Amino acid sequence: MPTTSLQGHAMSATIRTMLRGDVPAVIEILRDCHRQPGGAIPQRYATDLRDVLFDSLAGITLHVPQVIVATVGEEARVVGAIAFRRSFISAAGWDIAYWGVAPQFQAAGIGGRLLDAALRHVQNRAEPDHFVMARTGRPDVFERRGFQAVTAAPNALMLAWVRDLRAAGLAQAAE
Repeated sequence: MPTTSLQGHAMSATIRTMLRGDVPAVIEILRDCHRQPGGAIPQRYATDLRDVLFDSLAGITLHVPQVIVATVGEEARVVGAIAFRRSFISAAGWDIAYWGVAPQFQAAGIGGRLLDAALRHVQNRAEPDHFVMARTGRPDVFERRGFQAVTAAPNALMLAWVRDLRAAGLAQAAE
């Protein structure tokens, strides 16, 4: 099992598909890590998130996100999540819909492992000429994986062709 360091301590993090019981923790993580200064939660994290996540478990349509979580400890505490889906704007596109790690677990490599796992899923299902898009405040993380900025930070729109995706962890990322 891959190990990720957290503030100088060795920590084992498991990457797996989200389960029904994970939904409340995933909602809390996504709200906490996207909370604005002053405590405001962006609209997309304040309202429909519960329905979107439960719909992802049902897998009703192509555009419903697939969600992967990171867990730590014997109790398998959910500390991060990423959701990806086929794009609404093109049959040849994919979106990273949601991505976040609990604030106390950030900067430990968990977010990168989640992103690599999601990109591996996309690579296994997409054609080389398909694209992947994401909006992020962390364009550097996406640039290291072959994305280019279409718009500038702080909420950069990133784009990559599936054939250009790269990351050291992609070959080992959890399926």
